[in-house]
Parts: sequence; structure tokens; C-alpha cells
Amino acid sequence: MSGDRCADVLFAFVAAGRAAPASATATVLRAVDGDTIDVRDDTRGRLRVRVLGIDSPEVHQPGWSVGCWGPEAAKFAADTLTGQRVALAADPSQDSRDRYGRTLAYVEMADGRDFSVTAAAAGMAHSYVYDDKPVSRYPDIAAAEAQARNARRGLWGPPCEGNTESAPL
Repeated sequence: MSGDRCADVLFAFVAAGRAAPASATATVLRAVDGDTIDVRDDTRGRLRVRVLGIDSPEVHQPGWSVGCWGPEAAKFAADTLTGQRVALAADPSQDSRDRYGRTLAYVEMADGRDFSVTAAAAGMAHSYVYDDKPVSRYPDIAAAEAQARNARRGLWGPPCEGNTESAPL
């Protein structure tokens, strides 16, 4: 292999190593709310992760009221994920980070379940499409949401009845 070709291959290898992995393993440190967690990624260190495909009621939005079912959704995420080993999976249809700098990823639990689907099925979040770009797992998340809605679980039952909007204070 020529010196130039060897340098090209080495550069490509090093550059690829700097990119965010398609899937990574991490330990969940805490749940910020029902759709955002802090993790210690095995290779990238501490990250704030916005879970792809779901939106849960707000609990920490300055100047706004707490959304109906927000504390319950945050507790569900904390109880389900804190201290657990998870896989963080990117979605090629989505950006790698949101406008707040959070890593966008699916959170796959050790038993193989997708947290987005689990939270939607429990009525802790609803399916979410950002900027008219549905995530690739949207059909599964939406189906789980429909089951929760039909059973009136979580935010789909009283007192919220599906209305989880926050209001300006």
C-alpha cells in the first residue's frame, strides 16, 4: 500500500472513531423527567439523553406550570432506568443532538425492551414527531400509545384525560 493510501485509511479510521456510535452502552445516573436521562456512556462519559420517539409532560420548564402527569412520568423513568445498564441507539432518520445539546437516542433496556415503547404503553408519554420527521420506531411507539389510551392508563385517564399541556405562570 502506498504511503498516501495508508495515510488515507488511517485518517478514515481515526475520524470514524470520533463520530458518535450508532449504538453505545451506558449506565443511567438519573431521570431528569419522563423523556430525558443523564447517563455515563462507556466511551463518551457523562451525557444528557433525550429519549427518541416520546414526549412526556413537563416537570422542569422555568416559567411554566408542571404538566398533568409530569411527576408520575418522571418517577416512572427514574424507577425503570436509574442504575440500569442500557444501550443507546441512534436513529439514522434523526439528528444526533437536539437544539439543547442533548444526545438523541433510543434507550434499550437490558431485557431488550425499548424504553420509548414501554413508557408509551404505560401511559407515561405519548408518541412524538419532531419537525415532521417520524422516528423509525414510530409505528411501535404509536401502537403502544394507542393501547394505553384505550385502557385509559396513566396520562390518558383521570385527572389528565390526555391533556398534559403546561401553562405560563
